[in-house]
Amino acid sequence: MAQFKTRARALDLLGRQQIAGIPTAINELIKNAHDAYADKFDIDFLRCNNLLVLRDDGLGMTKEEFETRWLTLGTESKLANKKSSLPPIDISKPRRPIMGEKGIGRLAIASIGSQVLIVSKAKLRSKEYDIVVAFINWEIFELPGINLEDIVIPVREYSHMPNAADIDSIKNEVIQSLDKLNQKELIDDKDFEKIKSSITSFKVDPHQLSLQLQQGFELTNGCGGTQFFISPVYDTIISDIEGDGNSDEATKIEKMLMGFHNTMTPDHPTPVVDISFRDYRANDGSFVSIIDKEHFFTTEEFELADHHFQGQFDEFGQFKGLVKIYGEKTFDHIVNWRDNYYRETECGPFKINLAYLQGELKSSRVDVENYARIKAKGDKFGGLYIYRDNIRVLPYGDSDYDFLDIEKNRSKRASTYFFSYRRMFGAIEIADREHSGLVEKAGREGFIENKAYRQLQAILKNFFVQLAADFFSEKNKTAQSEFFNQKKDEFNAYHNALERRDKLAKSKKERFARELDIFFAGLTEHKFENELEELLTNFRNDLHSVLYINDADEASQKIIDLEFAMRQKVSDYRKRISVTSPKGFAMSKSMRTDFDTYLNEFKILEQTVFKNINENIDQLIDDYTAQLNLEISKRKRLEQAVELISAEALSLNKKKKSETNDVVSDVSRKIKDLTNELIIDLDNQIRSVKNQFKLLATDKADNFDLVTERKRMEAEIESISSRNTDVMERIIRQFESFYVEKKRRRSNNYK
Repeated sequence: MAQFKTRARALDLLGRQQIAGIPTAINELIKNAHDAYADKFDIDFLRCNNLLVLRDDGLGMTKEEFETRWLTLGTESKLANKKSSLPPIDISKPRRPIMGEKGIGRLAIASIGSQVLIVSKAKLRSKEYDIVVAFINWEIFELPGINLEDIVIPVREYSHMPNAADIDSIKNEVIQSLDKLNQKELIDDKDFEKIKSSITSFKVDPHQLSLQLQQGFELTNGCGGTQFFISPVYDTIISDIEGDGNSDEATKIEKMLMGFHNTMTPDHPTPVVDISFRDYRANDGSFVSIIDKEHFFTTEEFELADHHFQGQFDEFGQFKGLVKIYGEKTFDHIVNWRDNYYRETECGPFKINLAYLQGELKSSRVDVENYARIKAKGDKFGGLYIYRDNIRVLPYGDSDYDFLDIEKNRSKRASTYFFSYRRMFGAIEIADREHSGLVEKAGREGFIENKAYRQLQAILKNFFVQLAADFFSEKNKTAQSEFFNQKKDEFNAYHNALERRDKLAKSKKERFARELDIFFAGLTEHKFENELEELLTNFRNDLHSVLYINDADEASQKIIDLEFAMRQKVSDYRKRISVTSPKGFAMSKSMRTDFDTYLNEFKILEQTVFKNINENIDQLIDDYTAQLNLEISKRKRLEQAVELISAEALSLNKKKKSETNDVVSDVSRKIKDLTNELIIDLDNQIRSVKNQFKLLATDKADNFDLVTERKRMEAEIESISSRNTDVMERIIRQFESFYVEKKRRRSNNYK
């Protein structure tokens, strides 16, 4: 009787060659830690030793569990039978759904490095177990002609954390097993020497490392967990950590490990595994934290964004939820999906909670500092993340994995496809596996592209196209988009005003400093006294010319005119040399000191130079009036008083006119908002009626009356339509009858 035999290379094909890379493999190991009820998962990369250490504080494994589950391919993770039991659980914690499947995590280790030392300690069992230690060289599994049963995996137990001597003993056991394969000619001398050299070069002391690395992962005194020591690590880990040197782009490690749990949306579930990644780049104990939680989107940043979309897609693919535009106006919204003819979908129901940041600062409500930070995070981590039981499904959320063709469509027609993948960040929470046909690929490169996945894509693509049309049309085709464009224009205008203000502030600051310099230069050179004295001399000469005017009235008017002109010149000169208090920018400390000095000096000028010239003007007028024996006209003074009253009256009326116009504009805006809300109510009612199609049993003639259903739906739409037209008709009638006529002006006849 013939039987299947399994070559050792099968593990290499199923593991290393199926996993996209080191970041994906680490992600799988974190899922395994999640399944083991771990609270912490630490990753330490010791560059100088080319060693990667991964540790969790989960339930760990006994020797029997390691051999019957970890070293057994195709174990049942969710089904128990007579020969196997379900993995242990921590009854002190909420039940966790099993994330690891098909043994991908254990096989994925081979894609991280060529050798691994596994150290595990079981906890919360019926009795205390020793520490289990095993060593695997993955290069053996790449050799042709060897079956799985030919390879020896040494498994030992220790009551203490194993040291370097213990590990050397285990390594020798592997080398001895290879020597036997070499003697049987199952492997050649060249491969034997090569793999022997690799094993010999594996220098790891778990006991010493447990003292050297961050604490919290002890495997004694009732503690437990599993630890992997992988060395040598494949060279790609450096580029996975550092990227191409562009700090604006996320590295592969960041893309795969950031957002393992949903921590960005408000009221998100509490993460159950705390993940740390430390990169030790020297031997001095210092490290760089690779996946600092502050690098990812926070709930505060989520709420700061411009627009928010939150709701539920039901089992028919119909969306119902809330849309908030610019954080000011919230709409109850429905998005219909017709592609499945209102039949239940295979992807099942799912939720969405999404934030969106405007592509330009001038169109955003977010302040400059927060906008720059959120935009930078969007460039790195922007996208639509998919979570199942609050565990991220890879690679969704990766800004380079645009599974909804959002950027592709936007490049064709940005006016129609409003959204940009890197400006959005949020989460989709898909249904549990029992209610969803979405299945992850073996290599964790997304969902298998079955009917359920294609439906998920179609529903979401339709969702974003409809949102763009309903809320963000540039042509104000809907009442919702009219609100968006109005607010966008307001933000644009405000931003432009700020830019103009900043430009003006710069020029004002320069002009202010220049005026202070000119003032102090004039003060030092006694320029002000000299120029005012020159004005006074010219005034005296002008008054002297009045002596030759014979007509008394003409001479009197001439003196009035000369006095007015002289005082105007003095006033103009005073304004010209004065420096006004700056507005629109903040003064530096030195500039404030200079301005305070100026104020003191100018006050002295007013009390001396300007006071003297005004007294001289008065004295000259008195002298020439007495000399000519003139009486200055009182009528002229009356005319000046009337001019003053007229100016005040005009100023008051203009102010009231502005207030009246503001009231009219406010009423107009409120009416416009009301009519927009009426249209939105009607649109929502129409969508709600269409959403009822999914519940109609049209295929069963006995249960479906077309006329009755049509009348019912028509009535629902007509009721809202009639209410809206009635409200708007009343507004029209009120304004048609509104007119205020000014009262007839009372006339006075003067004789």
